[in-house]
Amino acid sequence: MRGAWHRWPIALVLLAAVPALARADEKPASKRTISVSGQGQVKATPDEVSISFAVETSGSKAAGTTAENAKRSAAVATALKALLGKQDTVSTTRYTLEPRYENVRPGEPREPRITGYVARNQVLVESHRLDKVGDLIDAATAAGANRVNDLQFRLAQREQALQSAIEKAGADAHAQAESVARGLGVKLGPVMSASVSSGPIVMPRFRGMAMAAEVRAPTPIEPGDVNVSATLQVTYEIE
Repeated sequence: MRGAWHRWPIALVLLAAVPALARADEKPASKRTISVSGQGQVKATPDEVSISFAVETSGSKAAGTTAENAKRSAAVATALKALLGKQDTVSTTRYTLEPRYENVRPGEPREPRITGYVARNQVLVESHRLDKVGDLIDAATAAGANRVNDLQFRLAQREQALQSAIEKAGADAHAQAESVARGLGVKLGPVMSASVSSGPIVMPRFRGMAMAAEVRAPTPIEPGDVNVSATLQVTYEIE
């Protein structure tokens, strides 16, 4: 009798634990949601420009070719610095000296002979003076630059434009969600999740402009607008 009495509490404990285990296995009911993707875009005025000039010289001797290139490059840098502000910069980004070879007829058993050399100095200008872009090009070419390799307008202060694009994307997402809710005959609830991504900034750009040193007409350059875009993925709960 005593042995049977000792087994009852154990049985009661096991039975009491079964409902607790069953409640732990229960899955909460999934919430109904609406997911939308909002788009926002704003146009901004560029506030910075970068211009890459090339100074190219050629000659029969390497020393004479590099000396002439150095003279012209120094003149170009001096002419540019005279038009730039305190925060603007002029720097050399690439320098090459390459030999030129004579044309060898097919089948001739000899190495081509060097007939001369070409020196190229690439000068990069970064400036906030967008009103001086045409003047910079004119000054550089007059001083000895013979090619504009790249001209690009940039937006140095992009945070404010990006915030405006995100706000537009949020308004677009909310309007879409409201339309979906009305179409389904439900009420839009609170935001459950949101994620934002920004697209590439589309910059006005010009490339590969060969310049003639004898041309003295002012060069007109219009920067145009910079496009800043954002995408906002939002999930709303349905009440």
